[in-house]
Amino acid sequence: MKGPRDGAEQLILLSIGVAHLTRERAEAAVGELVRKGQMGADEGKQAVDDLMGRVRGDGAAGAGMMGRLEGGVQVALRELGVLTHSDIDDMQVRLAELEHRVKLLEAVADADRAEGP
Repeated sequence: MKGPRDGAEQLILLSIGVAHLTRERAEAAVGELVRKGQMGADEGKQAVDDLMGRVRGDGAAGAGMMGRLEGGVQVALRELGVLTHSDIDDMQVRLAELEHRVKLLEAVADADRAEGP
């Protein structure tokens, strides 16, 4: 039986694989055009770079295919209950606040005990 961790790992590997496969296929297609003389080598390299920029969504956060895929991975991880760095940072701040409040309450209790009944 696969657990949430296995599912999360598969989603991450999928996002990495898609990026690699996309570049590999783009380079193969452009390489064929260059080989046939329908495109120059520099023009082919620029075409692959442009395509990969669109896949990544250069210039707009989450606009490209990879941005959408990463967004989907983040949603899936959240549904699985996986905490983000931001979630952990928030919890650490909250814990520090609570520890500080407990220390203040302990100090008041100690002062009341010292004064006696």
